[in-house]
Amino acid sequence: MSRNAQRLPQPDRLEQTSGSQRISACVRRGLMRYEEAADYLGIAKGTLANWVSQRIGPRSIKIRSMRFFRQEDLDVFIEEKLAETERFEKRRRRQRGQGALVLTCRHPDLFLFFVMTLALAVFLFTSVIGF
Repeated sequence: MSRNAQRLPQPDRLEQTSGSQRISACVRRGLMRYEEAADYLGIAKGTLANWVSQRIGPRSIKIRSMRFFRQEDLDVFIEEKLAETERFEKRRRRQRGQGALVLTCRHPDLFLFFVMTLALAVFLFTSVIGF
C-alpha cells in the first residue's frame, strides 16, 4: 500500500471507550470489583480472591481480565452462609443436649437382658467370694 492511498475512516474518538470508561459503566450497572465486594462482605480482598479460585465464594462475572460481583449475588451468598450457620448451630445444640455417652443398640431388649445377666453374675461372684 502506498503512502498516497486512502486510509479507512477512523471511528470518532467519542465512540472509542477507554478502560476507565468501561469500568465506570460496570459500576453504574451495579457491578463491584474485588475491593468493593470484599468491603461489602466484611472480609479481606485476598480471602475473597481465594474463595473465588476455590469456587466456594459468591457468583462473579468475568469481563475480559476483570472480575465483577453483583450486589444481588453477594446478598444471596450472605443468606446461604447464614442458613448454613443456623443449621450447624442447631445440630450442635442437639448434640450438646445429649449425654456424654450415648449407647445405641439394634435390639434394646437383648441389650437389657445382657446387662441384667452381667449384673446377676457380678452379684453371684461377689457373694461366693464373700465381699
